[in-house]
Amino acid sequence: MAIEKNYGNPQLEEKLRDRYFYTDDSNPEFLANVEKIGRTIAHMCFQCGTCTGSCPSAPRSSYRIRLFVRRAVLGLEDEALTDPDLWLCTTCYSCTDRCPRDIAPTDIIMAMRNLAFKRDIVPRNFLKTAQLIYTTGHGVPNNDVNRAAREKLGLTRDPPTTHGYPEFIPGIQKILDYYKLKENADRILAEEGQ
Repeated sequence: MAIEKNYGNPQLEEKLRDRYFYTDDSNPEFLANVEKIGRTIAHMCFQCGTCTGSCPSAPRSSYRIRLFVRRAVLGLEDEALTDPDLWLCTTCYSCTDRCPRDIAPTDIIMAMRNLAFKRDIVPRNFLKTAQLIYTTGHGVPNNDVNRAAREKLGLTRDPPTTHGYPEFIPGIQKILDYYKLKENADRILAEEGQ
């Protein structure tokens, strides 16, 4: 007797029952784009699982980097780029350090994020962080509580970053302006009324 899982989502349940791969779900250019942007050899992955096994995010979330590499190889662009888990990678490069095939799974994820961004598929918290980086040079700006903790530890109130050297903020803004990151973040958030 087969035990059937109930995910509470009839479309997902139907998809999980179907074990076949359909080429009409696949974009053959997706792998080429991921490899070109990520500058790595995703097609060489043999799905050993070392990347997922060494990922610090995997035990704490539903993130499975191996799944994203497989999606790249199969050309499953929409599945990869619309999956919210794409944004759970911390870019620690543990998977890249341990890959027995010398693939850079982190760079595959970063390439997919770039492709998702081109389609305006970005979590709102990332867009708000981009706005903060543009104005302060930090994704998490310093505050009075942090300053007090730094003083208690014998550190300067502000770290030796743009908090201490605000003259570098225009350089950061120039980089973000070149890639239109802030402009696009503003546009996407405005379109959604955030």
